[in-house]
Amino acid sequence: MSKSLSEIIRDGEDSAIEFKCADFRNDSLAKEIVAFSNMSGGSILIGIEDDGTISGAPAHDLEERVINICRNLVEPSVIPDIYAHVTDSGAKVLEVRIPKGTFKLYQIKNTRRFYVRIGSVSIEPSTQELVRLLQSGGVYHFEVTSLPGTTLADIDLLRVRSYCEEYRDLEFDATGVERLLANWQMIDAQGQCTVTGALFFGKSVARVLPQAGIQLFRFAGRDRTGVLLDQRDLVEPVPEAITAAVKFVQAHSAVRSDFPAASTRRVDTHEYELFAVRELIVNAFCHRDWSVYGQKIRVSLFEDRLEIFSPGALPNSLSLANALAGVSYYRNPNIAQLCKDYELAERAGRGLQKIFRTFRERRLPPPEVIDDPTFFQVVLQKNRSEIAQLRSGVAAVPEPPGETVGDQPSAKDSVSSLPRSLEPR
Repeated sequence: MSKSLSEIIRDGEDSAIEFKCADFRNDSLAKEIVAFSNMSGGSILIGIEDDGTISGAPAHDLEERVINICRNLVEPSVIPDIYAHVTDSGAKVLEVRIPKGTFKLYQIKNTRRFYVRIGSVSIEPSTQELVRLLQSGGVYHFEVTSLPGTTLADIDLLRVRSYCEEYRDLEFDATGVERLLANWQMIDAQGQCTVTGALFFGKSVARVLPQAGIQLFRFAGRDRTGVLLDQRDLVEPVPEAITAAVKFVQAHSAVRSDFPAASTRRVDTHEYELFAVRELIVNAFCHRDWSVYGQKIRVSLFEDRLEIFSPGALPNSLSLANALAGVSYYRNPNIAQLCKDYELAERAGRGLQKIFRTFRERRLPPPEVIDDPTFFQVVLQKNRSEIAQLRSGVAAVPEPPGETVGDQPSAKDSVSSLPRSLEPR
């Protein structure tokens, strides 16, 4: 424990701490284990009453009982870490440390009930929370959810034709389009559009999927209280939305021209590495949680930085360590595949590695990624150190092979898709 036992008792129960008396019921403990496993993990302190009174946990077989509950009453079973603490008064407290679950959803085996930890209580999740848990465990992908009230008439068949002929090298057959779209999970068996189908081929995306699109902001100053200099709310299909977002950043970013001391050739330096901007925006579409209503992907430009906001937490199977190692995991594999087909992304899992390598080589501050239970936000600082290097005669590091930063981005630009990063703060 990062805090002492007395500090924890003083602060009381919270989203990661639960008090239990030693004569607990088995199903009561199982409920807390399930709730912690389905969320971010936590510790159950046995031998402490709800009001913080230390009653102690004297039973010698208590540890074995806890292990049996974790193995036999919780599904999938959980392996806890168990520690014994002795208070100043000599009372024994057993700490049962439950890790964040890897194989969600967790439930109580005999009742088939799910629980989540919200604040200091463990409760049954709402339908929307249950969907998010299924997504985080890789059991269900919201991108294939059907949109009630939609039909094949809501699909723009001209866009489908263009996609088939230009990006898939397929001959478009209008008579077989329904079967084709069903095979690609763009419509369901009843002919209703799926989330993916609406995002890429929907005629009126905003009507059937209000959370679709991307919001673009440019502020004066360094926070959102500054004057709003420009804003866009784009509800175009994904390829056009990505292209427009990159162009927005490019239009509002200066290009500085310098002559290094040891060179007679001009070097142009962009305020933001545009290849990184493209990677991160594509990544936001590939990884955002589309089950979150009322929020859109958001790009915000400030005086000193660029923020890219994406609704939804980090997918359960992804961490900074495996992303840096080149391991990729997509919350929305169909969307990722379509971005690849449109030549907006690749599925090689190299994006994060390339961004961090390039920023390191150019002596730029690495991207800061804010990991919150409800969103992800990547922050890029303006390029300032490279300007100083150029003026002092330090040669600029060229763009990574295949990248031409000055080009206008389009649906044909090659953009490496990026596993959602998690930068330690």
